[in-house]
Amino acid sequence: MITWNELVLAEPRLRDLEAQARAEATKALRDPEWSFSAYWSFTLRPAVNLLVGWKRPGTDQPQLRTEEAWHAAISHLICLLPEGEGALAS
Repeated sequence: MITWNELVLAEPRLRDLEAQARAEATKALRDPEWSFSAYWSFTLRPAVNLLVGWKRPGTDQPQLRTEEAWHAAISHLICLLPEGEGALAS
């Protein structure tokens, strides 16, 4: 099983995405109109798709172009967001 740290070693831009998710979590706690669904659909998922998973462009780092890598990244990032909001994300 691939870990978050292994993912970041292979794709350092994931750290930037982690920082963005942490900032979004802070925003979500202050904004009663914040929507996990909107953030997931229009920001988080598209950003992750560029870095890990089947839609990752290129042929370098084949371990990043797997379902396992995608799920590990998404699981880590969703856990940074307000509890319960991302339970059904995939």
